[in-house]
Amino acid sequence: MALPGLLSNGRGRGLLAVSALALAGGAAAGAAAFATRGLFEALHGAASLPAALLVTLAASGLVIAATRVSARVMGEWLGQSYTRDIRLALFEHAAGMAASDVARRRNGYMSLRFVGDMTAFRNWIGLGLPRLVAGAILIPLTLAVLWSLAPVFAWLTLPLVTLALVLIGLGGLRLRPLHRRLRARRARIAVDMAERMPLAPELDRLGRRRTEMGQLDHRIGRMIRAAIARLRLAEALKAVPDAIAGLAAMLIILGGFRTGESPGVIAGGLAAFGLMISPVRDLATVWNLHSAWRSAAIKADAALSRQQRETYTDRCSFPGGAATIAISDLALPSGKRLDLELAAASVGATELNDLDSSFLFSALNGLEKIPEGVVTLSGVCLRRFSRGSLRRSVVTISAKPPILQGSFRRALTFGVSRRLDDAGLEALARASGLSDALSRLGGLDGKLSEGGQNLLFSERALVSLVRARQLKPRLILVESQIVTLDSGARDPIMNWVNHCGATLLFQRGVEIARSRLK
Repeated sequence: MALPGLLSNGRGRGLLAVSALALAGGAAAGAAAFATRGLFEALHGAASLPAALLVTLAASGLVIAATRVSARVMGEWLGQSYTRDIRLALFEHAAGMAASDVARRRNGYMSLRFVGDMTAFRNWIGLGLPRLVAGAILIPLTLAVLWSLAPVFAWLTLPLVTLALVLIGLGGLRLRPLHRRLRARRARIAVDMAERMPLAPELDRLGRRRTEMGQLDHRIGRMIRAAIARLRLAEALKAVPDAIAGLAAMLIILGGFRTGESPGVIAGGLAAFGLMISPVRDLATVWNLHSAWRSAAIKADAALSRQQRETYTDRCSFPGGAATIAISDLALPSGKRLDLELAAASVGATELNDLDSSFLFSALNGLEKIPEGVVTLSGVCLRRFSRGSLRRSVVTISAKPPILQGSFRRALTFGVSRRLDDAGLEALARASGLSDALSRLGGLDGKLSEGGQNLLFSERALVSLVRARQLKPRLILVESQIVTLDSGARDPIMNWVNHCGATLLFQRGVEIARSRLK
C-alpha cells in the first residue's frame, strides 16, 4: 500500500485556491506600492491627498489580511485532510497484517505512527506547500512591481534576492540530516518512556531507578543537542531575508536618487520590497517542514510496505454444522511443523508451548499469513472465507478478549452483527456469570476502561463467553488461562462449550479442567 496522494481527495483544488489567494494578496501588495508612490508624490507636491489612493492603500491592507487568513485556513484543511487519509491508511494496513507481526511491534512505535509523525504530515501540506506556492508567486510578482516602479530597483535587488534563495537552498540541504537525527532521537525517547512508565514502580523496587533515569537523561541530552543544532540552522536561514533587507533598502534609495526618481517612487519601491521579505522568510521554513515530512514519509512507507495476511480472498460462506479442521505442515514460531486433523463436533487439545499455541489459535481466527491450503476448515481453505463468516463461525474463549474503552453494552456485543435488545443482552450476561459486574458498573451503560481494566480477570473471560453465545459458532477455541479462573467463571464457560455442539480445540491444560467438570 502506498502513501495517500498529496493532492488527492480534493486537495489539488485546495492548493489551487491557495495559489489564487496568494495571487490576490500579491496584487493587493502591488496596489499598495503604487498607492504609496502616488501619496508620497502628492505630499511632495503640496497637493491634496487623492481619496482614491488613500482608499486603495487601506483596502490593500484588508485584502492582504483576508487572503492571508483564508490561505492559512485552507492550508489547515489541507493538512488535516492529508493526515486523516494517512491515519486511515496506516490503520487499514495494520488491520490487514498478521497478528503476530503487529504484536512484535513495540507499543511506542505503533503510537508514533498515529501521533508524532502526523504533525509532520499536516505541517508540510498545511504550511509548507502553501508557503512554497505563495513564494513562487509573490517573489516574481514583487520584482515585477519593482520593475514597474523603476527598472533600476529590480536590477539592484535581484542579485540580493537570488543570493538569499541560494543560501536558503544550500542551508536546507544541511537541515535535512539534522532533522532526521533529531526525530530519531526524539522517537527513541518517546518509545523508552512508553516502555518504562508503566513499569516505574517495579523498576524502583528492583533498584533500577537511578540507572534508568541516568540512561534517559543521557538520551534526552543528546536529543537536546540535536534540537539546538537544528534550530540554530533553521533560524539562521529565516534570518537571511532580514540580513539583506537593510542592504536592499539602501540600494533602492541610492539607485532612485542617482536616477532622479521622485521620493514617492522610492517610497513605493521600499514598500514593495518590504512585502517580499515575508515570503522569502517563509521559504526558509519550507525546508524545515519538508525535511520533517520526508522523515515521517520514509517511516510510513516502511509501515505500509509490510506484508499483509491475504485472508478473506474469495468471501466463501462457512459450511453448515460443526467444523472440521485439517492442518498440514504448518510452520510454527518455534520452528516446529504441525499436522492436525479434528472431526466435526469432536474435542481436541494441543500440547504446544504457549507461543506456538497462541500462533495456532490466531491462525485459525484468520489473523496470520498462512500459505494456501495449509489450513482448511470444513473442507474450505481458511484464506477463502469472508470476514463475517469466519468471525461468526470461529470464536475464542479468552481471559484477554479485545475490549475498547466504552460502555459495557459495547464490550458484550463487540463483533456481533445481530445484537440482542438490552433486556435479552442483560439476561444473557447475568446467566453467564456477570451479575456482579453489571451491578458494580451500573448495568449495560456502565463504562469500561481501556482493555477492560476495571473488570476482574474472570469477568473479562465471561465477556468473551457472552459474545460467543450470541454467535452460535461452529469451532470454539479455548485458551489456557481459563484453567486459572475461579469456579464461578470457569464452570459457566465449560458448561456451555460442553453442550453447544461445536467442534472444540483446547490449549494445553484446559482439557484437564473440562474432564474434572464432567
